[in-house]
Amino acid sequence: MQTTPPTSTGKLLGTYGYGKALMIVLITLGIICVGLAAFVGYLSTIVAPDALGPTSVTGSRGVAVNFSGPAQLFNFTIGLLLVLGLSMFGLALWQKKLRIGRYEVYEKGICQIIGTERDYVPFSEMNDLYLFASGQTAAAGLINNLAYRRNDSEPFRRVNAHLKDLYGFIELVRDLHLSERLPTVMNTLEQGGAVQFSYIGTGQVWSKRVSGNFINITTKPIIVTRDALEVEGRKVPMASLRSIDLSAWSELVVLKDESGQVVLKTVGSGIMSFDLFLNTLHNLLEAPQVPAENAVIA
Repeated sequence: MQTTPPTSTGKLLGTYGYGKALMIVLITLGIICVGLAAFVGYLSTIVAPDALGPTSVTGSRGVAVNFSGPAQLFNFTIGLLLVLGLSMFGLALWQKKLRIGRYEVYEKGICQIIGTERDYVPFSEMNDLYLFASGQTAAAGLINNLAYRRNDSEPFRRVNAHLKDLYGFIELVRDLHLSERLPTVMNTLEQGGAVQFSYIGTGQVWSKRVSGNFINITTKPIIVTRDALEVEGRKVPMASLRSIDLSAWSELVVLKDESGQVVLKTVGSGIMSFDLFLNTLHNLLEAPQVPAENAVIA
């Protein structure tokens, strides 16, 4: 974990954590199921010895389940209750893993807290801010997850949909990240340098929505200079983007080269730091073009 002097974090703007209500409910249900299994087990020991013979249980749809006797019925009930109870405990453990972290949002960065470990990442070093959808909203593309990292040399820190005040957190982080990074990016470009963004293709975005392994991604670079975008060695002149409505890029982003060939096609959430990417292009397209000379990756 990298440590950052407290004086460089700026003012603490908010503390965010995960609720525990669902885990408490799951554990309670697990205890109830195990307790009922024990009670049924006790009942099975006091059944009269002569209470033998085939037993039938009819469900609400008229489906009958036959048992050779009360003993088999008791064993089935005990087993079912134990399976349900253990399932509840398993779900509670899974939910605990999803809700392990807390987050402090400062003016200059985010601190992830897990136990006694604090991991602070300044917005100025946060090149990849990844917004994506999971769960029931995945197909619709409604953003309910945020992940961030400095670059692809380190793993993402993921904030999932169970965070309290999730959308307030996402909005705050997006605004602070943009405010901190945009002036630096524009200064680099004005000096004739280049800035690198990262993206994943549409196929990878949708495959992650299906598989659920959202942050195991392989990114490709987009190089931005004052006069062009470069994707996998193919350039798109900035002048050709002046007729494009950037607001229409909220879901699908399509870039074509001078010959009309598609060089980039992905959903908006497939581009890391998408807010920064759009605002950078907007500023470049609004400003008079000046030929870039020395390209240096920022």
